[in-house]
Parts: sequence; structure tokens; C-alpha cells
Amino acid sequence: MSTALNWTGKDASFALGRALEQQSSLGEGPRFLRDGDTYVPGATENMLVVGDNLPGLTGLLATHRGRVKVVYIDPPYNTGNALAYKDHGHDHASWLNFMTPRLMLARELMRDDGVIFIHLDDGESAWAQLLGHEIFGEDNSQGTLIHQRAKGGGNSPSFVRGHDYVHVWAKVADRAGAFLTEKKAPAKLEIIDGKRMLVETDVLRAGFGRYARGQERRLMYEDILEVKGAKKLAEVDAKLASGEFMLKPWGGGKHAVVRVTPAEKASSKVYSIIKALGGQNDLEDLGLGGIFSYPKPVELVKTLVASQTFFEPEAIVLDFFAGSGTTAQAVMEANRRDGGARKFILIQTPEPLRSTNARSLVDADPDAGFPEISRLTAERIRRAARRLDPELSFTEIAVAEE
Repeated sequence: MSTALNWTGKDASFALGRALEQQSSLGEGPRFLRDGDTYVPGATENMLVVGDNLPGLTGLLATHRGRVKVVYIDPPYNTGNALAYKDHGHDHASWLNFMTPRLMLARELMRDDGVIFIHLDDGESAWAQLLGHEIFGEDNSQGTLIHQRAKGGGNSPSFVRGHDYVHVWAKVADRAGAFLTEKKAPAKLEIIDGKRMLVETDVLRAGFGRYARGQERRLMYEDILEVKGAKKLAEVDAKLASGEFMLKPWGGGKHAVVRVTPAEKASSKVYSIIKALGGQNDLEDLGLGGIFSYPKPVELVKTLVASQTFFEPEAIVLDFFAGSGTTAQAVMEANRRDGGARKFILIQTPEPLRSTNARSLVDADPDAGFPEISRLTAERIRRAARRLDPELSFTEIAVAEE
């Protein structure tokens, strides 16, 4: 049995996506401008692309096809609510037609081990999941993460909706690898030879299962031969020689075997529920509060970005619904944690920011109407960089109107 998601306009939206995918060389697709002159993006630079994301993504094919490791998007939720910028409410078919070619282009820009995170509330979640299965393949689905964004409150007549969904696909499932985060307790951080190291004292146990209170469960080095045999002792000795293990005095003249890992490399698997509150606080800390009603928390996006770049801190991250620029700041935060050099590419349409606060914050002419969202995006990048990475540079380019 086979199933398919069908809607009015589906064939045309897929045909458009396939046609745009073929534009692969400079001069074939949309051009970019910088200060009025044609600009060819570098493959390893931070960028803010101002313009419609459909030609923006198409234009990037010439220089970035197959180069992007992580895509994070927070697309319009299709609610029709009048937020800081207009989220045009449409029927499901219009939303699907809008998203289809953009997701197809995102797939083309992704590396074979690339991953896309699509962040939505429950309004379009089910439709987005079926669409994602069709574009990326259900076999490449990595599942759905839950973003807990609130703890309580709300005026819902049924129950408080305090979470969103993050659907995840890999371009090629068996190439993506695990989703990792920093390892937490019971290990602890210590300074060893001037370096932050994660120290785990519970790597060898005398047995498994429950232990009585006060009973030592750790297997001391001196007891390995008797309890585990010569082969296990040889394995431990090899890791002691390599520096992966160390011996720590544990009383009674015996030593616990401890694993030491550089803090930036100590990882565990991401849990499917990610609690991250306070996206508004992130903007307020930069002096940009009161403009967006529901900006995404930096901690959430940093967790997602780092989960697939934990051991690859020079990867490229793409967000083609950039909004306030959360993803750029999240990339900076991830780089600050491990000294990485991840790059971001943001795309944002220059539609008006309908907020009275926005004029003063981005130095807009009060007689010229509301400033564009993209101006806030650029300002947020600059302010975050001053705090997190003063040496950071980014290129602001525009999609040429043909």
C-alpha cells in the first residue's frame, strides 16, 4: 500500500522546485548584489542575504550546493496573526505550495550527511511532516523533537499549549550520525594541566543492577584482574597509557579508574524534549526587546546546531527564514563554547517591521514608514558579535531583481 499527500497546486510546486534545482552555474540563477555591484558569495563566509528566499536559495546553488551541514528554519506558522511582521494566513494548500520548492532547494544545498530542522506549532505540523517525508524520504526522517517554550499560563479553553515541534530529516539517514550535546552529571568538570576536562569516576563497575546504600559499585584498579580477568586489565592499561583513563586514589590504598575527556569533546545524546524559554530575553539583553512577539530562544537553536556539528566546528548553517537573526547568534554561541569556526547563511525578506520600537532601534527615518525586518537581522548580528565574537565579519548582500 502506498499513500501520498495531495493538494491543489502540488504538481506545479514540485515542477517549479525541479526546474530551479537545475540552475547550478554562475549566471544561470539569480544574481546577488553588494553595494550595487554583482557579488559572488564565498563558500566559507558568514552572510545575510536580503530578499525573497526562493531566488535567494536558487542563487546559492552555484556556490553552496552540497555544502550545508545544518538547516534550521522557523517558517511562517500560517496563523494569520498580526505579529511583528505579517504572517499571511492561508489555507493548507497555499502553505504547502509555498514551502515545497524551498524545501527542495534546501535539500540540494545540504551535504549528504546534512540535517534539516523544521520548527512549527501544531497548525501546520502534520502537513509539514507529510511534506517532509515526500521531499526528503520517510526513511530519512530522524523523528520529532519537542520544544518546551512555556511553563504555564495561557487562556486556552482546552489546555495550555506550551510546546512546539521540530521535525528532523537527514539528507541520507545513515550518514547523519548521532545528535549530541554536552555531557552532564554524574561526570564533573575539573582543571587538569590547565585544561577543562570532564572526569567520569564510574566507568568500571564490579557488577550491574542495584547496589545497597553505602556499597561501593566502582571496580577498583587493583581488583580488575580478579573480577574481570587479564583481558580487561590489558584494555584498561592500554587506555591508561594513552591518557584516556587515569587512576585516582579512592581510599584503602586502592584507585578508581576514571575517564578524562576534553570538555569540548564530552558528549551525550540529545533528549527528545528540549526546554528552552526566553527568546525575548535574548533580544532584551542586546537592547532589542519589544519588537518580536515570539523570537526563538538562542539556547534552543544552539542545541540543534551543535547536535550535528559537535565534532565538526567549521560546518555551514543555513536559515532561510531568518527573522530576528537568532540562528546567527546561536552559531556564535556554539563557536564560543568550543572555539569553533562555524559559518552562518541567513536569508530574510525586507518586509516592513510593524513595530513602533523598531524605528529607533535600527535608526530608521520616522517619515519613511517602518524599517525592514532584514535591518533588525543585521543589527542583531552586529550586537551579538560585539559581545560574543568581536573579530566576526559577515557579508550583507541582496538578491538582484531581474
